[in-house]
Amino acid sequence: MIISRPLSLFVRSALVACFLMLSGCAASDEARDDEPRRQRVPDGLVLAEDHATVSSVQLHGGTGENALPILQMGSGVPLRLAFDVAGLRGRPLTVTFEHADRNWRRDLSPAETMAIFHRDDILDYRQARGTFSEYVHYEYSFPNSTIDFRISGNYILRVSEQGYEDDVLFERPFFVSEQSTTVDLRMDNVLVAGRQYSSLQPFLRISPENPGANVFDYSVCFVRDALFAAPKCSADPSLEMSPDLLFYLEPRDAFVPRPADYYVNLTDIRTGGRIERINQQRSPWTVTIEPDYADLGPAAGTPFLNGQMRVRDAVGARGEADYEGEYIDTVLRLVPQGNRPAAGRVWVVGTFSGWAVQAKNQLEWNAQEGWYEGRISMKQGQHAYRYVSEDPAFQRVLSSGLPQLENLFTALVYFDDIRTQTDRLVAARGILTR
Repeated sequence: MIISRPLSLFVRSALVACFLMLSGCAASDEARDDEPRRQRVPDGLVLAEDHATVSSVQLHGGTGENALPILQMGSGVPLRLAFDVAGLRGRPLTVTFEHADRNWRRDLSPAETMAIFHRDDILDYRQARGTFSEYVHYEYSFPNSTIDFRISGNYILRVSEQGYEDDVLFERPFFVSEQSTTVDLRMDNVLVAGRQYSSLQPFLRISPENPGANVFDYSVCFVRDALFAAPKCSADPSLEMSPDLLFYLEPRDAFVPRPADYYVNLTDIRTGGRIERINQQRSPWTVTIEPDYADLGPAAGTPFLNGQMRVRDAVGARGEADYEGEYIDTVLRLVPQGNRPAAGRVWVVGTFSGWAVQAKNQLEWNAQEGWYEGRISMKQGQHAYRYVSEDPAFQRVLSSGLPQLENLFTALVYFDDIRTQTDRLVAARGILTR
């Protein structure tokens, strides 16, 4: 999971990040891989904490809400950023861009990476209409007449108050790819001793754009289901197919099946499916979801969202979900084995929180009922979520459910370019497995 941090609270957040690495510190590599968006320390994706007023942040390719935020240079297909800010009055906001190497260390200056300007104003915003929830919806797409990129690679987008770039509202990662290298990607099933299910081992073959380049300047990171903070990387190419290069993970490092995410559909607010009760007599509306059982996991056959929410079809032909979708107080309940509490705190993370652990999404123990419960604000639409705990034993139970059968694997091919003093992203290739 991404452990986000406020810029002004670095020390406290570092402790929280280490603390939330509980199963990563105490469990096996397999257990670490099973968990969503876990921060790697000291390197890895570290983002500023979302401001309390910000919600429903989406950043994706122009092909759909579940598309990865990968921008191909020169393709003409932009990335779309959308988000909501609570309140009645909108105001222009500022967006800036920072380059990072393949380990997400922010490196180059904007003058080295941006083709025009390194900041822009977000001027497309509208007040929600016909809703009980009071919020302003923002839209922004790039590249545009103000923003374009000189160098490929990893980037971090930052939205802040206009004129105050250190007053951060949120940050999100994205990628700019050259697609200048021929890539062939496949995933093979491999049996690994001690694992219940077969693992998926990636093999990637590339044709270097410059045959005279040092082959060891190339590296590949494999990402599953938009888990950008938990890549599996290889910097040791095989030369057996020279002049092509072959990258792969050793079987012990292959992707173990991860537990499926829970799913809730708030597109049509009515009882049925997973919705047990609805209360529309108060604002915001309250929806109670059927209990989740820690030792059983989610039901099979839930839709695959690729770690991202879907809201644009939430109100159907009645209007525009971006501006007319309600925010729903969604009551989630988690029943542990034997109705006994874990030896530590439990949170719910998901598409509604950017998969970050947030204090407001900590669950409370209900001793009378023998379950954890929490009230989570979600915008109308489709959401995926998962429970995480600081108790290693309970986390293992949470990770033991049915595996996610559908996964999107993405290979990110980097070249350590001495001319630019950073990792260029020369190609990105995805493959869907079922």
